[in-house]
Amino acid sequence: MQDLEYQLRDAIVHGQPRRFRPWKRIVIIVEGIYSMEGSLCKLPEIVALKKKYKAYLYVDEAHSIGTIGSHGRGVVDYCNVDPKDIGIHMGTFTKSFGSAGGYIAGKKVYDILLY
Repeated sequence: MQDLEYQLRDAIVHGQPRRFRPWKRIVIIVEGIYSMEGSLCKLPEIVALKKKYKAYLYVDEAHSIGTIGSHGRGVVDYCNVDPKDIGIHMGTFTKSFGSAGGYIAGKKVYDILLY
């Protein structure tokens, strides 16, 4: 978490390296469960940093949806984090649901996905 906070501060202080302008938005992207090791992200701490630095949070639930949490809703459910604190939820139906396709969900449509 210390390194993430350092990276957020550095992005805010130094801005865009070539244009020397501040970033319009900063996005933190994490996986709910890291597939190679099976370790969970520290979502409550990441949400606290997201709020502190006014960043967007994108959570990839591909390996956690349907597998953990009291309702099987992934790492957000497992960590008892308010889903409203997550800007973008993303996952796939090919793993725990045994189907095809995926989803991406959020309260707003974000243009950040286009760039």
